[in-house]
Amino acid sequence: MMLIEFIAVTVEDAKLIEKSGADRIELVSGLTEGGITPSYGLIEKVVKSVTIPVNVMVRPHGQSFCYSEDDIEIMKNDIRVIRTLGANGVVLGMLDKQGNVDFRLLEELLTDIGSMEVTFHRAIDSSNNLIEAAGKLDRYKEIKTILTSGGHGDWQTRLETLRKMNEICKETEILIGSGLTKDNIREVDEQVGTNCYHFGTAIREDHNMLKSVSLEKALQIVHTLK
Repeated sequence: MMLIEFIAVTVEDAKLIEKSGADRIELVSGLTEGGITPSYGLIEKVVKSVTIPVNVMVRPHGQSFCYSEDDIEIMKNDIRVIRTLGANGVVLGMLDKQGNVDFRLLEELLTDIGSMEVTFHRAIDSSNNLIEAAGKLDRYKEIKTILTSGGHGDWQTRLETLRKMNEICKETEILIGSGLTKDNIREVDEQVGTNCYHFGTAIREDHNMLKSVSLEKALQIVHTLK
């Protein structure tokens, strides 16, 4: 089954995304920073304004994917509030100072998840070994999705990494994101075929992070995949 996820930063974005026929919303603020936690007011309004699932970014700042004890307390509190606001899930990721996925911190945050779904976000693309990290993340029942571009190498290397990640993960969906457009998504789907795709700037006016979602562009991608 195909899953198409689009990024929203406003209530209007979310409404247009639902209208396009997409399956899920990733709600963030600070798109130019790679996404940070949106305000509680925005989360509540978006969740009440659409019927499709809304997954909310939990990232206290855009400086890095390494977090202090204060950051961790903020993230835990954000998760608890997001849960009470009725979101479908949270989107998070963390690395240690050596560039490995910080599983200790991950497990600490998962204790506050409740019944929400978890997407481990593109922090994994900056980790030392994407394939090994994906295999370990696959063991956590709370983690339903890994959002990844296959790292930061050239396109063919990334496609091969994505194929290997998809093969190793038995329980977790590999959600491919970053750089996807209506023009290349067919190639990616044919070569990797995870059936899970994530779009940000590709659905925005002029492909500009600071502009709103274009219903026309969103519809083109949905029609291309479905």
